[in-house]
Amino acid sequence: LAEGSGAKTINGVSYNSPTSNGAKLTGIGRAKAAQIWYRALTVYMTSTTNYKAARTATLNAAKDLYGSTSAEYKAVGAAWSGVSVN
Repeated sequence: LAEGSGAKTINGVSYNSPTSNGAKLTGIGRAKAAQIWYRALTVYMTSTTNYKAARTATLNAAKDLYGSTSAEYKAVGAAWSGVSVN
């Protein structure tokens, strides 16, 4: 979510981050990803949250912070789809 998918070099380290569905994802940056994750953890998640519920929680957090039509909201959904959590 933060960095996006595909081959890249960050801080001198090269790596490739493909998605399970082959989709190309554009990252939203570490700060925005952290804000979304923090809100999801503090508002929507509990100790029994599974992956599907985490997807819902992060989408709700992205909607709260950026709106349901924002690039950030769409990126969260695409990132979860990229790891086969729908």
